[in-house]
Amino acid sequence: MKYQAPRGTYDILPEDIKKWHYIENIIRKLTSLYNYSEVRTPIFEQLDLFQRSVGEDTDIVEKEMYTFEDKKGRNLALRPEGTASIARMVAERNLQSSKKEPLRLWYEGPMFRYSRPQKGRHRQFYQFGVECIGSPKPIVDAEIIAIGWQILQEAKVPDVSLEINSVGCPDCRDKYNILLKNFLYKDRDKYCEDCQRRMEQNPLRVFDCKNNICRHLIVNAPRMLDNLCEECAQHFKEVKKNLEMMNVPFTVNPEIVRGLDYYTKTAFEYKINYLGAQDALGGGGRYDGLIEYLGGKQIPAVGLSMGLERIILSLEKSGFSFPEEDNLEVFIIPIGAEALQASIDMMQELHKADISAVVADENSSIGNNLKLCDKNNVSFAVLIGGNELKSGLYVVKNIKKKSQSEVIKEEVINFIKTNEGVA
Repeated sequence: MKYQAPRGTYDILPEDIKKWHYIENIIRKLTSLYNYSEVRTPIFEQLDLFQRSVGEDTDIVEKEMYTFEDKKGRNLALRPEGTASIARMVAERNLQSSKKEPLRLWYEGPMFRYSRPQKGRHRQFYQFGVECIGSPKPIVDAEIIAIGWQILQEAKVPDVSLEINSVGCPDCRDKYNILLKNFLYKDRDKYCEDCQRRMEQNPLRVFDCKNNICRHLIVNAPRMLDNLCEECAQHFKEVKKNLEMMNVPFTVNPEIVRGLDYYTKTAFEYKINYLGAQDALGGGGRYDGLIEYLGGKQIPAVGLSMGLERIILSLEKSGFSFPEEDNLEVFIIPIGAEALQASIDMMQELHKADISAVVADENSSIGNNLKLCDKNNVSFAVLIGGNELKSGLYVVKNIKKKSQSEVIKEEVINFIKTNEGVA
């Protein structure tokens, strides 16, 4: 039987991994500059964690969760997103921010959602996230948004736009929900079944619907932005002011609500216009009540997440050339079995000097091995045979320069280091 990767998953091959490393290196650089520390959480959690935090009426929980029972009958789920696990970790471990600095964390890893696979949308996909925990200040919202913006700019993703909104706090949102319900109920039967259910459970979620009929019906709906309490309105005003000071361009989109229930106040998305329906590279917002809701202390927090596949896809779509990674530097070619031990010794010495090297098959011809060097962009070939063992002089070929030298075996490493990058 010939096996295949499960539907909605895929293999990342050697020729593609450079794309992932390119983005990951930028993420590590930017998060380090902002003093964020990496954390890693379990791939599966208690099912109830996501039901409570993400929201039982969201599409993620209702339709897309990978759930299972373990051998003791406990209900578990593969994580569909990262923030809930971070909030659980902070609550469980009682992680504290200092009086002067909030807790700054970032993560990366696979997430799982049972959705219809398509370009830029997989059932196992990869996200990174950045979370700042412990500060209610608007400048922290702006910091998080700026990190995501700078990552996309440094990665050279073209034509990115940033859209921001405020979804208010529980107090002003409760009052707004009454207004919104009254509006939605006027044409209740015209909305899709999902939206009719959302009207009862979380009417703000209607703005998330992709159904064209529903989107047309809500064009004139009252907006959260027009019904913020004084505190939320002031918070949003300062977020915008801080983004302007950080030179991060944005537009206000009152329909940005994100797909998760835990958001309060700030919500935002990074968008592009050339990937069709998969136009959001990521986003995030503030979630001031989530950690307390999961059993921790009342700790304000804000974060973002982005899909690595979407970023890579956007770069591929734009024709971006990902930088090549370091190739094999030295191919050691033993000429006959008698030279194998010396070749292995040379390889190990090169490794100690942090020079990548492998030993060729001693039964393969010199010509074929040199062709492999050309084909794989190897920098140097070291030839060791009977004559070289007797004289102590190894033949070192500079593949790119198409030259060769006889080098005392003890000087091979210095010779290669001296001539690296010389073409």
